[in-house]
Amino acid sequence: MLSLVATSCSFAPAMHASALAPRAGVAMMAEKSVALPFADKPEYLDGSMAGDVGFDPLGFSNFELGPFDTPAEHLAWMREAEIKHGRICMLGTVGWISVDLGFRAPGAEKVGAVTSFSAHDATVASGHLAALLLVCLVFEIAGAGAIADTLKGNRVPGDFALTGGMPEGKMAQLREQEIKHCRLGMMAFSGIATQTGLGFTEFPYLP
Repeated sequence: MLSLVATSCSFAPAMHASALAPRAGVAMMAEKSVALPFADKPEYLDGSMAGDVGFDPLGFSNFELGPFDTPAEHLAWMREAEIKHGRICMLGTVGWISVDLGFRAPGAEKVGAVTSFSAHDATVASGHLAALLLVCLVFEIAGAGAIADTLKGNRVPGDFALTGGMPEGKMAQLREQEIKHCRLGMMAFSGIATQTGLGFTEFPYLP
C-alpha cells in the first residue's frame, strides 16, 4: 500500500511556486493587539515584557518620541518609569486611605489635624515636606546607576535584587502580577485624588 501511494505521488504534478506565494496586491493581515483586537499591535511591543498585551493607543512605545536611539533603550526607560510610578501609587493609595481612617505616623501631630488631601499644603507650611523631598532625592540618586544598567540591557527594569532567593520562573510570574497591581494602583490613586478634590473626602470617597 505504501509503495502504491509513493508511486502515485511521484506522478502527481508539482505545485507551481506561484501558487504558494501570496498574490500581488493582496496585503498580509497585520497582527492584532491582544488588548485592542480591533487595532494593530504596536510595532515595538513584541510581548517579551511582563504585562505586554499590545496596549499603546497613544504610541508611547515609539522610541522616536524620546531621546534614545534604539527601541530597547526607550522601552527600558518607559518600563522603569511605569514600575516606579506604580509602586509609588500602590503605597500612596494605602497611605491615603490609612490617614483618612485616622492613622498617624509618630510626630504627625506637629502638622495638625489634616486629611490626605490637605496634607500637602500643611507640610509645606511646617517644613516637613522638604525633609521628605530630601529622602526621595537620596533614593533617586541611589537608583541612577541601576537605571543606567537597565538602558545597557544588563538589568530587568525595576529589579533591585530583592528576590528573596526565588527562582527565575517564579520571578517572571511575580513580575507579571506586579505590573498589573502597579497599573491598578495608578488608577486607584488617580481616582481617589479626583474624588477627594471634588469634595468626597471620606473613605470610600463616593457621593
